[in-house]
Amino acid sequence: MREAVLDALTGLPGPVAVAIASALPISEVRGGIPLGIFEYQMSLLQILPVAITANVLIIVPVLLWFNPIADWMIEKGVLTGIVRRLLARARSKKPLVDRHGIYALTLLVAVPLPITGAWTGAMVASVFEMDLWRALLCITLGVIIASAIVSALCLGGQWTYHAATG
Repeated sequence: MREAVLDALTGLPGPVAVAIASALPISEVRGGIPLGIFEYQMSLLQILPVAITANVLIIVPVLLWFNPIADWMIEKGVLTGIVRRLLARARSKKPLVDRHGIYALTLLVAVPLPITGAWTGAMVASVFEMDLWRALLCITLGVIIASAIVSALCLGGQWTYHAATG
């Protein structure tokens, strides 16, 4: 998969490739930042604004349209039982989310592991019908934290590699 993404981005300018990788749901900043550092030899000052902005902007449509699309699917009979059950089960936890949701959402987005990130955070925020601006703030903060973690890991790995081979 990594090779397929790299092949698709070959020939693009570094900032464009970083933006695309950071906007994709599979890679997000977990993929965009290392791509910029290792494949394009960009500095963090070049990478971070592009990666963070792309990762946050791409989820705005998810925040705005996830629930209307889910409602439309139920209305049209597309996966009605599954969608209705998943939404009902998730929304039954709404009081807990209202109490601790901003911290949980920020943490969910901040941990740079598979099945976490801004895309997942946006879907969770939508399902739990969180306020748009509050969700966007939590997701943005989570993306910034994830970017710091990924940057530190990349730079630490780069430093270790150079120390071992130098």
